[in-house]
Amino acid sequence: MKIAKLSSMPQIFIIFFYLALYVIIWTCAGYFLNLSVPYDVVEALNWANNLEFGSPKNPYMVGLVMFPSLLLKKWVALDLYWYASHFLAGSLGMLGIWLLGLRLFGLPVLAFFSLMSLNLTGIINFDILPYNDNYLLVMFWPYLFLFFIKALYDHQKYWLVLALCSGLAAMSKYSSFSFLPFMLISLLFTTAGRKAFKYKEFYSSILLFILIIAPNFIWLYQHDFAAFNWVESQIKPALNLTVIIAFLCVFYPIIMILLILLPLGAKIVYPNTEEKKHFVFIFLSPVFCIFIYFLFNQGGRLTEWMQPFAILASSLTLCFLNVDKIKKWRNINLSLLFFSILVCSGYTLVLYKNIKGAGKKFFYIKKVSNELNQLWKNEYHTPLKYVGGGYLSQWLTFYSPDYPFITTKWSNENKPNIYNADIALDKLQSSGALFLSHAGKNCETADFNDVKKDYPSIHLTKKLDYRFTTEKGENIQICLAFLAPKN
Repeated sequence: MKIAKLSSMPQIFIIFFYLALYVIIWTCAGYFLNLSVPYDVVEALNWANNLEFGSPKNPYMVGLVMFPSLLLKKWVALDLYWYASHFLAGSLGMLGIWLLGLRLFGLPVLAFFSLMSLNLTGIINFDILPYNDNYLLVMFWPYLFLFFIKALYDHQKYWLVLALCSGLAAMSKYSSFSFLPFMLISLLFTTAGRKAFKYKEFYSSILLFILIIAPNFIWLYQHDFAAFNWVESQIKPALNLTVIIAFLCVFYPIIMILLILLPLGAKIVYPNTEEKKHFVFIFLSPVFCIFIYFLFNQGGRLTEWMQPFAILASSLTLCFLNVDKIKKWRNINLSLLFFSILVCSGYTLVLYKNIKGAGKKFFYIKKVSNELNQLWKNEYHTPLKYVGGGYLSQWLTFYSPDYPFITTKWSNENKPNIYNADIALDKLQSSGALFLSHAGKNCETADFNDVKKDYPSIHLTKKLDYRFTTEKGENIQICLAFLAPKN
């Protein structure tokens, strides 16, 4: 099936206007109503500061995408950058769903429905906000299928675009690799697929893909395959019937789409074009394998790992439907648009009214970070460049006005989530550092052994007890230890 002509200018204008509005509204809701960012943002910032070809949990794209925030932090708040990048990526993924819909179904109205039906899931709006990688997959995955189909049936130049998109997706999260074996099977066992082996662009695309991912595998080798070890630590063998619930939490929009379209005359059918068959096979095969694997293995993060698959749920559903008898697409799409307004309004209301504490999670962290930054400046009259010690110190790297670096060294044995790839004692002694004890410790009981393990000869020049109150009214005590700067 050849792609239908891009719909009339009014519909194209509507698409881009809707996506622009989506980015602005959801970014404002996230930035102004969330009083603190998720911990994954602190990780992303740290990986951007290190700017290596990998991290303890992910390949390098998470840090690379966060890196511009370091260049813009004088003008753009880090948390504003975080929310804006999330929803901009989400909007690009939604645009990809529309383009994929045009290519698969050939009708602008179905492409528009596949886009608007994304409003049935909260995953791309707020469920992915706590994660520093899933939003990148929401952006990339629709284009994996779009460019694969276009490379097979439109022009061989799309192999190179597919390689670029696949490589960046794989370097965002390793789960992107799950589609690649089934793409290869599609090539080997279909007539259109075997033609790919005749084109030089296909082999150039393989080389490009290898060049994109190779630096990460070198990093993994040098760091004891930290990311793979972390994933392995999250999984243990056991019968796991909760996998059914996890999949329902991700793929429930399929049920909702069927409930909308079947009563209006849609019929369930077998995919009727080669493009649809390729898409269904490549998408469903890894989903089936993941389901079987986690049926016999427990992984506490299964729902998180499955979330990005939701971006393609509407396209998948339409592949199995004959909708020729449905005439009221305009009313359907308007209803879905209205539903998106309800979802956004509900999300805003929950945060604004602080329902179940959703609007004040970790609200104290900005105040604490500012106070500790000011304590340092009052003491030494120089910017705070390094922080370390207990868990709270990691948040100071994000919220302290001086944006200090963490002092934790990398260790292949401990594999810390947040670390400094370029740190030594002489740098700390030159600029000074502020160390925080673990929560609940005062200066009589705090030992700072984790700091002394990295820097055995360090001499902490001053200690000070510090207290703050959490959103639950708990009084927390920590000990502050200062390493005075030499300069």
